[in-house]
Amino acid sequence: MNVLGAVILVALFLLAVFTLANWSVLAAPTPLSFVAFHVEGPLGVILLGVTLALVALFALYALALRTNMLMDSRRHHQELQAQRKLAESAEASRLSELRSEVAHEFARLHDAIGQADTHLDRVEQSMRQSTNEAANGLAALVGEMDDKIDRALARHAGETKSV
Repeated sequence: MNVLGAVILVALFLLAVFTLANWSVLAAPTPLSFVAFHVEGPLGVILLGVTLALVALFALYALALRTNMLMDSRRHHQELQAQRKLAESAEASRLSELRSEVAHEFARLHDAIGQADTHLDRVEQSMRQSTNEAANGLAALVGEMDDKIDRALARHAGETKSV
């Protein structure tokens, strides 16, 4: 309970003590004027009744305000929960979209790497073929040179024997 509630309870308690202490004076009949007519009655009891009626009205008013506040709070909480769920689903869809985009990029990179590997294999095969052709050509040239040298030596040896 807050401080204001405690002050109100103390004030009501003091009013009850005052009423009990002065009940004989409050219940004494007095001539009363209601502008249009005159009556005789207990002024204190009437004023006490009006005071209690006002207290009851203020209590009902405070209860209505509290009820409205609680209902508004509940409605705001429900709206906040709905917005939170909406934000979470939007975030989940963004994450899902990001995941699919990353998977797509990885697949594209995998294909590019596969194509690069295929291209490198072709280049390597072409280089081997070129190297083999160059080696074969070189071997053929060496063989021709060897044959020419052997023929030249054989001619030279044949000329030196005849001399």
